[in-house]
Amino acid sequence: MKRLKSLDMFRGLAMVYMLVGHMVTWWPVPGEKWILISYVSILSTLGAVGFTFISGISTMISYRNRLIKLHKNENYSFTQVKYEYLFRAVFIVILGLIYNIFVAIMYMNPLEIWGWFILLTLGMCILMGWPLLKTSKLFRILFGALIWIINQILLFLLMPYRGHFNLYGILYHILYNPIDQNIILSFFTIFIIGTVIGDIIYDFSLIENDLEKRKTLKYKLLYPSLLVGSILITIGFYFLLPILFTEEILSAKSNIWWLMYSLGIELILISIFISIDVYEFFKPKKSYRFLYYFSYYSLTVFLLQNINYFFFYQSLHWFNLWFFILITVILYGLLLRLLYNRWGSIFSLKIQIGRLASEITKKIMNKKMLL
Repeated sequence: MKRLKSLDMFRGLAMVYMLVGHMVTWWPVPGEKWILISYVSILSTLGAVGFTFISGISTMISYRNRLIKLHKNENYSFTQVKYEYLFRAVFIVILGLIYNIFVAIMYMNPLEIWGWFILLTLGMCILMGWPLLKTSKLFRILFGALIWIINQILLFLLMPYRGHFNLYGILYHILYNPIDQNIILSFFTIFIIGTVIGDIIYDFSLIENDLEKRKTLKYKLLYPSLLVGSILITIGFYFLLPILFTEEILSAKSNIWWLMYSLGIELILISIFISIDVYEFFKPKKSYRFLYYFSYYSLTVFLLQNINYFFFYQSLHWFNLWFFILITVILYGLLLRLLYNRWGSIFSLKIQIGRLASEITKKIMNKKMLL
């Protein structure tokens, strides 16, 4: 299928949000926590949620592309598709655990080695998502809703055992440590719904006739997403209202209303982004390229941006914070552009992980053929 610029823009926007979000967390002086609370209250659905959602979309599109390759290439088998997929997921999980080890060392807390920061969450979502890729879109939607229900029940039952060294306490740690991060049962549903949207996008992208493609887009993606998204946003916002702009919003990622509100926003945003792309309302070449670099180097940026912690830690006020954030984002964009123009994919962890998964799969398949 033809590459859609809107998907790169969406992923790039999510990465910029996470970049800014961490600076808003680290840089303000201790007495100005209201900046972080306000930022999260207004824009929290664009970061890790958006990145997980677009990863679900991209995963399904990549899977469908490989199935097409499977039918066209006699030397390419479904076993290779499976191995490449699973190796990629495992490598991201390993990368997430390595990242967590550094976090544990930094905070002198070995329990953080198993923490639901976005890399571990994303890797586990991809790994757990494999059995569901061949199921119907309706099944995935219902399965995702069921996971959210189970998540709320488990959280209610296990919360009293938080910090306890027993079976229930360990289970709580596995599923919900830390509660203010991207806990797996909440975010897996976001990922699964992303695969459903990926299926829809892939189907209408194969249509060659522009009029038919736009018609399909309206009735298969735009209208349903706007309707369902609006309902989810309305319900979620109503129940979230009491905690918006309060410190409680910082740990709302396990809140069913926050999840519904976030998913609603993702559905509306992706439908608008795709519609702009397909209808060609405008061709944002420059802004697209800026966000494209953040998308292309997404995993690299996530790791690299941790050095920002040491630049202005708890030393900026609201009136100068945003100036330094703006300069930092621009500098990152220029750095990524330089990397792209001079070295291309060499520093893209996302692409290198994919290549590594493919190479290992080829070696395994070659050994099988020799046996």
